[in-house]
Amino acid sequence: MTEPTTRLTRANTCILVDSTADMPESLAADPNVRMIPLLVRFGDEIYKDWIDITPPVFYSKLRAAKELPTTSLPSVGEFTDTYRRLKETWPYIFSIHLSSKISGTFDSATVAAEAFEDVTVVDSEICSLGVSLLVERMLLKLEQGVDYAALTEYVEWFKRTRGMLFLLDTLEYIAKGGRIGRAASLAGSLLSIKPILTFTDGLVTPFKKARGEKKALQLIVDTFLEDTKPGSPVIATIGHGDDIEKAEELRRLIETTDRDVDMRFIGYVGSVIG
Repeated sequence: MTEPTTRLTRANTCILVDSTADMPESLAADPNVRMIPLLVRFGDEIYKDWIDITPPVFYSKLRAAKELPTTSLPSVGEFTDTYRRLKETWPYIFSIHLSSKISGTFDSATVAAEAFEDVTVVDSEICSLGVSLLVERMLLKLEQGVDYAALTEYVEWFKRTRGMLFLLDTLEYIAKGGRIGRAASLAGSLLSIKPILTFTDGLVTPFKKARGEKKALQLIVDTFLEDTKPGSPVIATIGHGDDIEKAEELRRLIETTDRDVDMRFIGYVGSVIG
């Protein structure tokens, strides 16, 4: 793609995300943002993520399910149709998707984008509200007006400097998914082991583990302090898998540190990532 010379603004640029961005309502309603859904399957039942099924309904069904649900990504054709529709209004499109190491969504988008001018496909190398945070930051740049090179440089800077941690309350579902053995799951549960995961080079990887929820939350806060500096503003977001009370507890712990924290979103981790 030839680099655009036109200044990018809200008047000429759209941001497309897939549903795993788990956008909060305010961002989903933004006129410059569009979403393409992944699918969630419970047996013969098929749902469009964030359209046909909400996170509270999903987590309720997950707890009752004997087998884990499956997911599927948008096809190249679906991306092609989406880009074609968006191009009727927007000369420039940034298409931002969950890590290519955990989904083929980025690859489908990349193939479809080859048929269009000025469609930039971005591998976020993360997922969920981390992607939403990137989108919000990009919208602020578009509000001011920004050169294409400056916006793409910002995206790369965001990817280099962001941090992301996941706390699992139970080992049950990663055991069901075959990622650890049943014996390890049982032992971990008996010992109240809480694994903390992160993204490394686009892959979900083990970070640390703690015994008990309180120690696990404190470990997240300690890591946050290690990765930030007093006096430097920190933009943050917290996602939760149907446990708003725990999310609010983490928020309180983060906001009682000496860091200058701007907590942008506290929202659900949606069905596909959940």
